[in-house]
Amino acid sequence: MKLKIFSILFLCGFTLSGAYSLQYNPFLLQTKDKKGETLARTLDKVYGDKITVKNGRCYFFEKQARGADLEYEIDRCRMESQQQTIYSQADRLNGIEIKGTIWIEGNSYRTRPYSGEWSEWKSSELFPGLHWRSRTGYNFEKRNGEFQFKPISGIKNIRNKNGYISESKPNATQSAHNNESKSMAIQNGKEPGIVIRESGSGKIVIQESR
Repeated sequence: MKLKIFSILFLCGFTLSGAYSLQYNPFLLQTKDKKGETLARTLDKVYGDKITVKNGRCYFFEKQARGADLEYEIDRCRMESQQQTIYSQADRLNGIEIKGTIWIEGNSYRTRPYSGEWSEWKSSELFPGLHWRSRTGYNFEKRNGEFQFKPISGIKNIRNKNGYISESKPNATQSAHNNESKSMAIQNGKEPGIVIRESGSGKIVIQESR
């Protein structure tokens, strides 16, 4: 039996005009490790160098066998999860409390070669999980109170910045792009309440209540 929750939490910023809403699975906000850190907060670190979020859309570059990286733009992206509900005795003996798969998905997306033209929007609405799970997903476990993640094949090929530009010969353009990517890194705030805020540089601040 598969458990899938489609409830949406609308997270709104209060101080910046660039505030927007993101869609979250409540399971990610309710599940905590032995130190009290939620799965959602842990995922900020896991995806921090993989995906950039701006204006409610997710962006990442996918490494290609040849040529420039392919950039993806996902409209109204969201985190989704599929939790396993049947556990063996061996799982229990190994300290596994929860396990399943987590991925980022959306109903519409488009692509472009680095610095090229965007394609037309394409639909992944019919079976979004089937389309995105293998590309952006991690298998996860809560083992002995700690979260552990194992990348599914596709996630190994994506990152939040283009890596094609002369990897063997760094230049000013590449350095500037790397600095821009660092400014977009996800950071966790310390104020109470669940808040998403966006700065002019594209930096996302996530503040989460306990």
